[in-house]
Formats: sequence, structure tokens, C-alpha cells
Amino acid sequence: MGARIVFGKENVDVDSGITVQKAVSSAGRLPDTYIYLLKGRPIPMTSTLNDGDVIEAVRIASGG
Repeated sequence: MGARIVFGKENVDVDSGITVQKAVSSAGRLPDTYIYLLKGRPIPMTSTLNDGDVIEAVRIASGG
């Protein structure tokens, strides 16, 4: 089945059993430029994805 990461309006299906960090990298994104939410709660990018997980990736904006 796998998991899904939502980047704004883009949904990316990924394999389960890998970390959020690895899944985001495989989608061609920089993992440390996002905060990850599972059911509205922040999770570390070292979390392992389970079948059916839907992770929301929220872009971090910073500057001086």
C-alpha cells in the first residue's frame, strides 16, 4: 500500500518502511526545509512510515 507525503497541492506516494527523510529525498526535495505532520502533530524526519500514513510537509520559511 505505502504512504503519502503532501507538499502543498502535490501528493507523492512513497514506500512504507523507510524514514520520512529518505522518502522526501527520493521525491527530490531537501528534507530539512520542511516540518512534518502526521494527523496534525509534528513528527521527526527520522520516523518510519507505515502503510496508510499521510504526512503533511510544511515548508519552513526563514530569513533575516
